[in-house]
Amino acid sequence: MNGKQNRYLVIAGSLVAVIMLALAAGCTTQTNTTPAATKAPADHATITDAAGAPAAAAATIAAPVSTATPVSSGQRQKIKISGSTTVLPIVQKAADKYMATHANADIQVSGGGSGVGIQAIGAKTVDIGMSSREVTADEKKKYASFVITPVAQDGIAVVVNPANSIRYITLEQIRNIYLGKTTKWTEISGADVPGTNNQIVVVGRDSASGTRSYFDETLLAKKTPTKQMLEKNSNGAVLQTVAQTPGAIGYVSIGFVSKDVKALPIWYNADRIVAPNLANVKDKTYPVSRELYLITNGQPSGLTGDFIRYILSEEGQKIVADEGYVTV
Repeated sequence: MNGKQNRYLVIAGSLVAVIMLALAAGCTTQTNTTPAATKAPADHATITDAAGAPAAAAATIAAPVSTATPVSSGQRQKIKISGSTTVLPIVQKAADKYMATHANADIQVSGGGSGVGIQAIGAKTVDIGMSSREVTADEKKKYASFVITPVAQDGIAVVVNPANSIRYITLEQIRNIYLGKTTKWTEISGADVPGTNNQIVVVGRDSASGTRSYFDETLLAKKTPTKQMLEKNSNGAVLQTVAQTPGAIGYVSIGFVSKDVKALPIWYNADRIVAPNLANVKDKTYPVSRELYLITNGQPSGLTGDFIRYILSEEGQKIVADEGYVTV
């Protein structure tokens, strides 16, 4: 081998050695040093989620979702309603049907009379007051925030025991009976109660009753009824007393009239006899009729507002009709 070949071999060997040393150095660096591309996320303070929001902020916002209080539609909601025993059957039936499809609603309904309902809603001890009479001017002045919603129409039927032979009655005869001027059925043409002394037993409502207020104002011209009148605290109590007392006369909402009593047509204006029925109340030919009301403090909202809207809906007004009242 000549000198030139020897130089080539030396150079080649040197290059191999350099390459080997370089490779060894590269392997050592890769093993001991974390690449920047993988190290940065571990130390980075602004990692973002898929929507581009900082990851730390997203966790803070999302945490309350799993522990948040349920929205109002999922909570148990309760309202209280009291007042007129005339309006009571409508509202109670509506409440039962409403709660059947609204599991979170708790609607508590009680009677007591229109006066009780107006006082209760005025004192804000209930959410809705029921009244079968108009709110007076003094009450409106005292409770300026009242919102009054008519939900039905009603007539007041004058009822007697079925044993009585009377076929109809005039407004004047009703007035004279309740003012104590007429005390015997034999004083009225066509009236007779066989087997009795024909003494008239006068039955009416108590002073808290809206029906009593309307009756006294409309039929008795604001005069005080006889002290002999038996005062009852509900339509049902009047109905029961008249049904069980042959000589009795009373008045109830037409929604309460049953076969246990005789509802008397009224000889009106001396030219026609008008029966106490829905058709005559609706066309306003029956002389003793009025509207029925629900009263709230301010515009009703929440469950209170939704329930009143339900009563005014087609389904709610069907309940009004089914209970024997006139729809609005």
